[in-house]
Amino acid sequence: MRTVLSCGWEGGAVYGDLWAWVAEEPAKAAAAAVMIGIPAAGALAQQRQKDRARSGRSGASAPRRAGDTVLVRFLAGRDIKPGDPSSSASWWCAGEEVVRDRTAADLAAGAPDAPGKQQHTVLRTIAAGAGRWSCWPGVARASVRLVVPAAVVAGWSGWGLVAAAGTGVLSAAGVAAAVTGPAVLGWWRPRPAGADLVHGPGMWAALRPALGVDESQRRERWLVLSDDVSVPGARVVLRLPAGWPGGEAGKRAITAAVTDRLPGEWSEKWHRADSAPFAEWIRKEPPRKVPTLPESVEWKASRDPFQVYVGQAVRGYDLEDVVIRTKSATPHFGVGGLTGSGKSTVLYLGVVHARENGVLVDILDTKQNSMAEAEGKSGVRVHKTPAECVAALGEYLMSMMAAETAIGKTGDPALRQLLVPRLMVADELPTMMKMALIWWKYQIKGRGIPPFAEWFSIGLLQGRSADHRFGVGAQQWANAYFGGTMERAQIGWKAQLGFCDSPSWAVAFGASTPMVSPDTTVPGRGVFADGRINPETNGLWAREFQPAYIVPEVSTRLDWAPSAPAWFDAGERAPWITAETLKTAESLAIPDFLVGGRLGPAHPVMGGPVTHRRNHAVGVVPPRSGVVTGVPVTAGVTGGVTGAGGAAPQPAVELFSLAEACGAGLLPWDYATAKVYKGRSTKKGIEFPSGIPDGRVTYYTRDEIEDWLERWQASAQSRP
Repeated sequence: MRTVLSCGWEGGAVYGDLWAWVAEEPAKAAAAAVMIGIPAAGALAQQRQKDRARSGRSGASAPRRAGDTVLVRFLAGRDIKPGDPSSSASWWCAGEEVVRDRTAADLAAGAPDAPGKQQHTVLRTIAAGAGRWSCWPGVARASVRLVVPAAVVAGWSGWGLVAAAGTGVLSAAGVAAAVTGPAVLGWWRPRPAGADLVHGPGMWAALRPALGVDESQRRERWLVLSDDVSVPGARVVLRLPAGWPGGEAGKRAITAAVTDRLPGEWSEKWHRADSAPFAEWIRKEPPRKVPTLPESVEWKASRDPFQVYVGQAVRGYDLEDVVIRTKSATPHFGVGGLTGSGKSTVLYLGVVHARENGVLVDILDTKQNSMAEAEGKSGVRVHKTPAECVAALGEYLMSMMAAETAIGKTGDPALRQLLVPRLMVADELPTMMKMALIWWKYQIKGRGIPPFAEWFSIGLLQGRSADHRFGVGAQQWANAYFGGTMERAQIGWKAQLGFCDSPSWAVAFGASTPMVSPDTTVPGRGVFADGRINPETNGLWAREFQPAYIVPEVSTRLDWAPSAPAWFDAGERAPWITAETLKTAESLAIPDFLVGGRLGPAHPVMGGPVTHRRNHAVGVVPPRSGVVTGVPVTAGVTGGVTGAGGAAPQPAVELFSLAEACGAGLLPWDYATAKVYKGRSTKKGIEFPSGIPDGRVTYYTRDEIEDWLERWQASAQSRP
């Protein structure tokens, strides 16, 4: 017993001496405690993780490398706790906290210097930065951690003042480097947490059992992720164990564990036959957004007389300019649509472009006011009555034939020098043709088929090589107004504005062309085709487009266009029309319809006065954009009919084809029945009206239809 007490007393003496030493040398005692306590704590922590692994609990956070000991983490400025780090802070760069349910893109967006983040005062920012201890750079955290041991060692050595000064400087430098760099002065940018930190642990927890990999294996040896998985081309690579059975079900499970945790679409590739088998996933390009057409497009002037800018269309994922190239397979252009759809607005584009490039323009406008902005301008002649329109068409055809002769091998060089490109715009072509037919039969008492419908067909077939082109506006592209399918096909660039029913679509673009429905809520919106083939359907390419709006600028632009030759504004014929041309024109029945002819108007239509002479060094007034609104039009014959020689207007006569008469209710049958009764009427001796033929369709007046119907019904009632 004495011996034991002696030993206990000796142990107590040792502890007493130790406490006495601690009391006498507190600084040295603190340093010794730190030096002994840190390794002891690290050892205990590692032992605790080993115990967790033996008990079957998750060891995902267990240190797996020599550098994961607590002492190494302490000295390196890393997180003290074992396992995956809680931030992306490195030795030199500040980091972002890792939140497992957020993506790398979210963390990058929440960076302290991210655009749009609320700015705080400097002091509040420093305080906030100091509170984010885990996001300090490793060097800053290590500096602050080593302040206490350094001060203890320095004090133990008797360098108290130096220790205090060094401690202050080291602490201040560490804190300043941590909280002022990314937050205030911007010395460096915080490094967002990479995908390996955000998605890696959860992904590996799902992949490891599926692969059959032991828990002791490190994730970095098997799974590699790009730092930023939000960019196209980012890769995820997974090594595959040699004994992994795989199979389609296994592949699907692995792919789901990877792609379900990552944003975007991924493509997978499996390399099972390699010596080191692996699978990889590559981030696909995000789907590009298809642009929407603007509701208003500014017009662009062009110095090329054979390229007319008319608006914009969508092609793939971009907007492209819609251009009429009149020196290619689309020499003539046309615009169709219902009343008020904006046909005249698009035709204005061709008129203004032509005049700004020195082209002479004739406008056939029996509606009287559809292109009023161009009236009274030099280089523009507007023909309003049927007689004037027919005379202009005849003179235009002679000009075309004479130009062809002049540019030929045997042509006169002097006449060739006088040639000027010309454009004829027929706004409301069906109205003009119907009014001309009425004038032909009821005013000048013509018989048979009138010649001017065929003149128009010849002009369409012949015009490009002689630089004589046509622009046409029509409610529908029926063959009757163009002379036939072959002639109508010469309208190479064709547009249909606003709503279009199936029959009108088939007539305009062909029944085999897939129907495109434009946004009819946008004024002027339409569909166009320029003869190109759709690579997807191998058929005519019809696309939606938005025409440019130029109406407010038409008058000003035409004023500043180059002045026209004096002969044109005076209403005279083209000077290259020779006596030989007139002789040839007699075979086409043209001279009688010209100005001063037997059937033509007495006075010529003249262009407007020259108001300005454009200086080519000075640009044209820039266009303004706005909402496209078409000039209202009236279908059918709405204006008065003027006779030959400019006679007084006659009352309007309404014409109907047999089909139109059935549709309008003038005949109480459908078109097929009406044709049958028409044939029976002739056999029964009931005269059917001769009507007004245009070569393909015959038109009748309301009185003629009603008179025949009355006689037909009377004969039916008289039969027993």
